[in-house]
Amino acid sequence: MKMLLALTCCLAALLAGCAPGAASSTSLPDSGSPASVPAPASEAASTSEAPEWTDQAVAELFLSQEQNERRTVLACAAVPDGGEELVGVVLYAEPEHTDVRLAFLASDGTFQPMGLEATPADPSGLAYLGEGKFRLDILDENGEPSGQVITFRRDGVKTYFAVEPENDE
Repeated sequence: MKMLLALTCCLAALLAGCAPGAASSTSLPDSGSPASVPAPASEAASTSEAPEWTDQAVAELFLSQEQNERRTVLACAAVPDGGEELVGVVLYAEPEHTDVRLAFLASDGTFQPMGLEATPADPSGLAYLGEGKFRLDILDENGEPSGQVITFRRDGVKTYFAVEPENDE
């Protein structure tokens, strides 16, 4: 009799281990653990999706937008550190304007324009300095290149620009 009771208890324990509730409870710790497969796979996907921004990639993104097809790209500079959530800046001209403009470009192709009432030097010397600052050579009143530092900064939904002569230190 004791043998039959022991076998019944063993059989009941084995059947309880196969119950649906038991199986799902053993899988909970695996799905919530940091070592689970979905979390690293999604992190790897987001890392691999972020392109390395080059000057050429910035120009292509700018020109891929329909409204920019008529604009002439004069120069561009990538923002490799993503400063101020930018991927690059594009110096461009429009057929109907005499001034040139800078487009501070986000990764989705949208941009914040800034008009310059100046003639860029050729070459323009457009370069990213870091922390939302760019360098650009424009022609002064004597037709000589003059270095300018342009700062782009966001504060919430507001955008600020500052243009200052480059310090020749």
